[in-house]
Amino acid sequence: MFKAICRLFIKDSENVSDPKVRSSYGKLSGIFGIILNIILSAGKIVAGVLTSAISIISDGINNLSDATSSVITLLGFKLSSKKPDKKHPYGYGRVEYFAGLAISVVIIFIAITLLKDSVTKIIDGETLDISLGFYFYLTIGILAFSILVKFFMASFNVYMGNKINSPALKATFLDCVCDCISTLVVLTCTVVSLFVKDFPLDGVCGIVVSLFIGYTGVKSIIEIISPLLGEAPDPDMVKELKTFVMDYDKSVVGVHDLMFHDYGPGRKLVVLHVEVPAENDIMEMHDMIDNIEREIEQKFNCVSTIHMDPVITTSERLNQIKMKIYSIVKGINPAYDIHDFRMNEGTTHANVIFDLVVDRESNLPFEEVNKIVTEKIKEYDKKLNVVINVEYNLV
Repeated sequence: MFKAICRLFIKDSENVSDPKVRSSYGKLSGIFGIILNIILSAGKIVAGVLTSAISIISDGINNLSDATSSVITLLGFKLSSKKPDKKHPYGYGRVEYFAGLAISVVIIFIAITLLKDSVTKIIDGETLDISLGFYFYLTIGILAFSILVKFFMASFNVYMGNKINSPALKATFLDCVCDCISTLVVLTCTVVSLFVKDFPLDGVCGIVVSLFIGYTGVKSIIEIISPLLGEAPDPDMVKELKTFVMDYDKSVVGVHDLMFHDYGPGRKLVVLHVEVPAENDIMEMHDMIDNIEREIEQKFNCVSTIHMDPVITTSERLNQIKMKIYSIVKGINPAYDIHDFRMNEGTTHANVIFDLVVDRESNLPFEEVNKIVTEKIKEYDKKLNVVINVEYNLV
């Protein structure tokens, strides 16, 4: 059903890598949210006034804030789809993260407001005076209808959020889930109030709902801040990209120093070093690197910049020592790796130079790692003068 709706309102809806299509998904979510939330808000506020229930009125105000969140979603996608310019050469994709952040802040604000009103009602000892009748059945009908609508909105937003990998739509999904649960609590409270007359059930339910809403808002903020700070890329994507480059041509000797930069959903930049035989024609290798960059952009939907590292591959002596040092390093820690291996050999000794990559979970200082590896290599061959640059794995 959701796929059919997207096809109906979004042109070329399957081409989610297109910024215009992404923007259309956000606009569709925003328009749906504004219209449906205003309808639900009006119904709940009317029902709350008729029954004097603070929890129902607060739930209605929450829906009104959701309409505001939908406006934020619309503006966020509108700004994020702007083309790169002189001041922002990588585009405005990160605006989408800030839109999700703003929605999460609104969620927390509503939680605090609802908590304050609920505590006040408990202190004042206010209870609901509800009886069977037209107003009661109208209220139950409005609340039940609201749950169904919010369930639809939650499902629709998570479908679109996963489709285009949007933090803003995923934040909207969490907001809708909160609304479903809070309205369900309010509905339960309203029914139970028919039988419990001397207990401030309305205020207690309001506190439960506000705490849940606040928790969800904080969780959403933490999840959205992570990519803004610069989180590690998807390990599967890193593995797939490395495999693609290594299998591209037999001239590719190695891949290392991958760096991913996230400028918003669908706007990623990857920088990597590719080792090629120093004996090969440099123009042919440069042409191959250009082709790899173009195909990475098509296959992985990210711009790539490749640094070409020439390495000697025809020296049997160098390759033998390199493989031995590689096995020594792996024997010390399987998570370690080496690259940019070079050797200058004289009559009395050989200078062996390489980069040693360690994982960030290693508790050893770089100096200690350097010392351990150097000693192990010296045990193998005292004539090797080792120069090691220890660095962290960037992915």
